[in-house]
Amino acid sequence: MKQDKKAFTLIELLVVIAIIAILAAILFPVFARARENARRASCMSNLKQIGLGTMMYVQDYDEMYPPRATKNGSPPPSGFYTGSTSAPYTWYWPALMYPYTKSAQVFYCPSSPVGSTRLRDGNYGANDEIITSTTDPVSLASIPAASNTYMLMDAGGYWISSTYARKAGDWQVYLPGAGSHGGDCSAMTSSSGAAAIAECKADGRHFDGVNVTFADGHVKWLKTSEVVHEAIVCGYHCEAAASAWNMMEN
Repeated sequence: MKQDKKAFTLIELLVVIAIIAILAAILFPVFARARENARRASCMSNLKQIGLGTMMYVQDYDEMYPPRATKNGSPPPSGFYTGSTSAPYTWYWPALMYPYTKSAQVFYCPSSPVGSTRLRDGNYGANDEIITSTTDPVSLASIPAASNTYMLMDAGGYWISSTYARKAGDWQVYLPGAGSHGGDCSAMTSSSGAAAIAECKADGRHFDGVNVTFADGHVKWLKTSEVVHEAIVCGYHCEAAASAWNMMEN
């Protein structure tokens, strides 16, 4: 005798779909967090390589840190942004570090929302107190607490300062997540880009923090709230008090 074929009822199908949806809702955030953890580790590796390259540069140049930008008669390495299409070319600090890192890819943060177009912006910024725009480079000997002093970090622009960590500039000079931790992102306009504005107002580039390379070359993940607090302590132009942003004892 022919047996009747068994099939799922509509209720049973709905129950299975509901269970799958619940499991997906539980697992997707876990997967997203794992993916961001991998990106944070990759970013930390990038900053470690750049930090080591910077320290090699320091040893090659009489223990002087590189400038934020300098002029050169030749164009920078392929892929590095230059402020001019003819000599003298502007070499920003990432291009100056290239002979030591031998890789342009390490200057891209995998979690940056705006850093895929050119190396100058949206990836890593140099602390203007250490890698400075002045004509006189900063010496290693002038930093009494290099292991506690910020040198490079996740940032909106190729440079960052305590002033712009507290209040973003009107372009892409900002600290990711500053807007949620006492910083001010209101100066950013449409020219900054929606992704940059959103990152400034968020909690941080990597969860609620940023990766930081210190002036001795070591790297550490810090909460954005801590970096902003140090900027507030440092004060306008970073002259108010000892801070991880400046070169005083801290």
